[in-house]
Amino acid sequence: MGQVEMAPEGRWFFSHFWLFTLMLYSGVWLAVFDWLGRDAERVHLNRTLWASLGAALGFFGALLILFVSRYFAFLGIVLLGGLFVGYVVRRNAVVPPEQRVFTTDHLAYLVKRIGARLHIVPEAGPRLPATAGEDVTEIVLLRKDGTPIEKIAEDRVTERASEAVLSIKELIESAVLSRATDIHLEPKEKELQVRFRIDGILHNVPSYPVEQAAPMISCVKVLSNMDIAERRKPQDGTFMGKLRDRTLDFRVSTAPSVHGETMVIRILDRNVGLIRLDKLGMSARDLEVVRRIINYPHGMMIVSGPTGSGKTTTLYAAIQELDVFQKNIITIEDPIEYRLENVTQVQVNPKANVTFASALRSALRQDPDVIMVGEIRDAETARVALQAAMTGHFVFTTLHANDAITSLFRLLDLGVEPYLIASSLSAVVAQRLVRVLCPECKAPYVPEPEFLEKIGVRSKQPIQLFKSVGCEHCQGTGYYGRIGIFEVLELNDAIKDLVRTNPSLQLITQEARKLGMKRLQEDGLAKVLKGYTSVKELVRVTR
Repeated sequence: MGQVEMAPEGRWFFSHFWLFTLMLYSGVWLAVFDWLGRDAERVHLNRTLWASLGAALGFFGALLILFVSRYFAFLGIVLLGGLFVGYVVRRNAVVPPEQRVFTTDHLAYLVKRIGARLHIVPEAGPRLPATAGEDVTEIVLLRKDGTPIEKIAEDRVTERASEAVLSIKELIESAVLSRATDIHLEPKEKELQVRFRIDGILHNVPSYPVEQAAPMISCVKVLSNMDIAERRKPQDGTFMGKLRDRTLDFRVSTAPSVHGETMVIRILDRNVGLIRLDKLGMSARDLEVVRRIINYPHGMMIVSGPTGSGKTTTLYAAIQELDVFQKNIITIEDPIEYRLENVTQVQVNPKANVTFASALRSALRQDPDVIMVGEIRDAETARVALQAAMTGHFVFTTLHANDAITSLFRLLDLGVEPYLIASSLSAVVAQRLVRVLCPECKAPYVPEPEFLEKIGVRSKQPIQLFKSVGCEHCQGTGYYGRIGIFEVLELNDAIKDLVRTNPSLQLITQEARKLGMKRLQEDGLAKVLKGYTSVKELVRVTR
């Protein structure tokens, strides 16, 4: 077998070289196996898969060494190294940049740490503030009055409070750099689970020990001027931040749960700027209809869709098309997400009896030309908004409905009279947001003709579509950014007559199709054919 040799006197003995190679292989195997399991669990990868691969490869290599030849130890080490490299590439694609390992920065950090232990160079500072004691973040977090978080923490000088401040700064900076729109802090039985919402999808990020849950959440509550002693009732607050040349606003919401308070932090980047109407993703036909309607002297345009579908962004884009210096524009919002120049913005405040309906009645006495109502939630707000549209004002608003035509029936369900809808409503825009395929890694493929026919595409020529892959640029998701898909219904006289006399979904749909209205799925399919998104993503959003 090559591991046991015969001595000249005829006695058997173990080769010291064989013993060394076996120990070397076993040490490498155990180190890789242990690190794969622990790290995969920490970054929320498939721990069972990676640990199983490491165990199987190590066991197979050990069998070769014991029963074939000791020289297989070196081949086994190479194979384990390949598994290790493959795992590092995969885990670095799904974690924030500052948490990647064996990169140039990380290796330089390790060299400094080793040099410091050997007393060759001075002691190296920690790489991650959440697990060390030195703040290496660039972000500055401030109360609304301008007080920095470090100043607030001076009154609570404890090791745990200091660690919580560093952890929160690191976490928020990581979220901003990852393009996250929301940070979810969710205490569990054994950990503080953290998730980032990126391009509309929640992604797990490394969790924190459960002992850090209360200090970290209390730190944000103090920063947001909340009552840290109140844990039984939901609370809301805000704070701000600066990262390099970016100014950020943060909206915070807490709620009680079984294992403690959960917290969601919404990230609003002032420097991103508002999106222009022609950059939202509307087709040429839809863009022409919307631009024509928003310049009407009176009427109403409703933007409908579920929460997080970009309705407010579309309203802001529409207002940007107007001359804000020649028109008196008033918005009523809950909350105000972006500041608009030369536009009067009113914040809804139920505690002060400032509701959408009451604020709208007050706005009508301010000689407005255009009014934006953040959301129609009840019949009273709907009636006042529609009446305002009849009396010489143009009204923008949003509504929760599945598509453009069901938005009409949503108003009827609220108890609004059909004649009021027909007399005031000019158009309904339904929308969704689909993720855009990452330009760095999207892969082309030619689908089967049967599949194309199933999704309503008929062509004699081969059609090339694209699918998601995942790379470092998109953090392994396969997508980077989002684009809107739209359904624009313009109410002509025929549709208004149907609403007044016979509100039939089928008849209104037939009339809308005659006007050239495309359904959400059709607009989305057009973007799939252009390579903007994938069929899988379109199905996810529109099903």
